[in-house]
Amino acid sequence: MLNSRLIAVICTIIFLASCASKKNKSITPPVVINKIDTAIHNPTASDILSFTIKPWTFFSSKIDFEFRQADGKKINANGSIRMYKDSMIWISAGMFGLEGFRILINKDSVVILNKLEKKYNIYKTSEFKGLSDVPLTVSQIQNIIIANPIYALNLYNIANQNETQISIQYAQKKYNTSHSYTKQSYTIDSSNLKDNLNPNFAKITYSEYAVFNNHNFPTSTFIQSKFNNKSTELELKYSDIDFETTLSFPCQIPSSYEKAN
Repeated sequence: MLNSRLIAVICTIIFLASCASKKNKSITPPVVINKIDTAIHNPTASDILSFTIKPWTFFSSKIDFEFRQADGKKINANGSIRMYKDSMIWISAGMFGLEGFRILINKDSVVILNKLEKKYNIYKTSEFKGLSDVPLTVSQIQNIIIANPIYALNLYNIANQNETQISIQYAQKKYNTSHSYTKQSYTIDSSNLKDNLNPNFAKITYSEYAVFNNHNFPTSTFIQSKFNNKSTELELKYSDIDFETTLSFPCQIPSSYEKAN
């Protein structure tokens, strides 16, 4: 039971669009972004926010998480995550300092190694769906993790803004995706994904931003979701954030492992 629940938690972390923290060596307040060129007439969401998207190739972090269900059940676990932009997401997770699972997501497949039971499974990436009936791409999952807009900026419109906040949204027939920014640093405070036809939703709240390798990054993420009448909460705490080190993504299936049913 614990093994299947932990897999569910890990999948929730990476596919929810449809989550005692360790101290980082260096934490500074978020970078204050310069205001847009006032000469721009009727700026679009893309005009305003395009300069907030910092280029990156690799990302790594340690992560602690707590997963809570509506019935009161909860799981605390920890691990690490590595990402290669637009290509791969690698996750190692376990409890009490022991690695229990290793997951590799690429554009085509998801490999899950159950190191506790010496079993593995391989899925097509297209089989994983979150709030919507359209699978998320690797790039979109990565955007959720590093607090960037899920879709391309040119798809969003400005929904509301005042002196301190700006909200953008991408409204589709079945789903609505919106992001709320603070204007002090132009970092995302929250992302909301709403099913327009059913009471399904996911709300992601980002906080405790700090600067790592010139990137604003939220060291705390809180996800609330309701999907098919099941409510869950997921709290994530990140540490040792790194946007510079070149990474490897080891996930070879040992010959002794059996394919899970």
